[in-house]
Amino acid sequence: MEQTSMPEFADIEGLVVTENMAAAFQLDGIEHPNPVQQEAIPTILAGRNTVLLSGTGTGKTLAYLLPLLQRLEDPASGRVVIITPATELAMQIARTAQAYKSSAITVATATASTNKGRQQQRLTQSTRLIIGTPGRILELYAARKMKGVRTMVLDEPDPILNSQHGAFLREVLSRPEPQMQLILASATLGPSSETLINERMASDHTRIAPTQTPLHTHITHHFISPRGKAGKDVCLARFIQEHKCKKVIVFANQTSTLRHLYRYLNEHNLKTLTLSRELSKMSRQEAVRALDSGDARILVTSDAAARGLDFTDIVWVFQYETAHSGEAYVQRAGRTGRAGKEGYSIAVVNDKERPALKRLVRLLNIQC
Repeated sequence: MEQTSMPEFADIEGLVVTENMAAAFQLDGIEHPNPVQQEAIPTILAGRNTVLLSGTGTGKTLAYLLPLLQRLEDPASGRVVIITPATELAMQIARTAQAYKSSAITVATATASTNKGRQQQRLTQSTRLIIGTPGRILELYAARKMKGVRTMVLDEPDPILNSQHGAFLREVLSRPEPQMQLILASATLGPSSETLINERMASDHTRIAPTQTPLHTHITHHFISPRGKAGKDVCLARFIQEHKCKKVIVFANQTSTLRHLYRYLNEHNLKTLTLSRELSKMSRQEAVRALDSGDARILVTSDAAARGLDFTDIVWVFQYETAHSGEAYVQRAGRTGRAGKEGYSIAVVNDKERPALKRLVRLLNIQC
């Protein structure tokens, strides 16, 4: 049977692959667009409101960023603002934009971890792409610094809409002038996002979603439980030691649990770091780099780190405390099994937690 060649980004209708883009594709090891990118790019180029549903690590960022960068080449296209729930995700998107954009496009970030005055000074009339967290972006709107925005992207919209800034954001989106193109990008959508879609988009949008589950198919889901009177911490440490697990992410819900696991795992000669909102921006970035480089074996974290951060070659994800929702489970498990590689999502549960895990298993239709 004759084999058909894989499509190239240049084959996507309307997309112009610049030298900068081609160099960035090569540096990132990207050879072909995936089905989500093939469908999303021409839709966004056409100015359509878009709901982009795709699992974590499946190229959602490039699916909306490439067409928006191309449109920003035209000064008449206005500004683009991208809002994310976490500083780390905003900075990651900004780095991607810097790699793929042309020199004519100016990018600025607006996050709570950076001095507000300096950020506003950097935001000039010529700044075309603004990426930031809800509070700081909406402060700029309140200060009338966001004139000319024609496209808004909500990357992981539910935590944004459920935050204290959600009401003001809805008010901004309800303003009649200028009418903005709205793009929502996430692995899953909760009630807040669906309400916004019904209120703001109605039938005037394109929903792009892969046919497969939001979880990567090459993730193996499993659960482990303590033996006898041993605690979950003993169970976790024993499993990591027996299976010689490296580059591990452990998710917990409570700050007290994070602190306990940090102490306990290090006491058992398992080099562990923590990642939580209590740490400074620099400390969080250092923890991510340490895990990526292999200087640390385990990263113990809250769900804040699951929002879009791209760790390298994670094989093991442990859900030490049960995720509060199906979306949270997907975000956690999506840290592994990327780029076609095998990964494992292991839930650590005691007898009381098994019913909650069973509900998630049924909800997500996974085998565990």
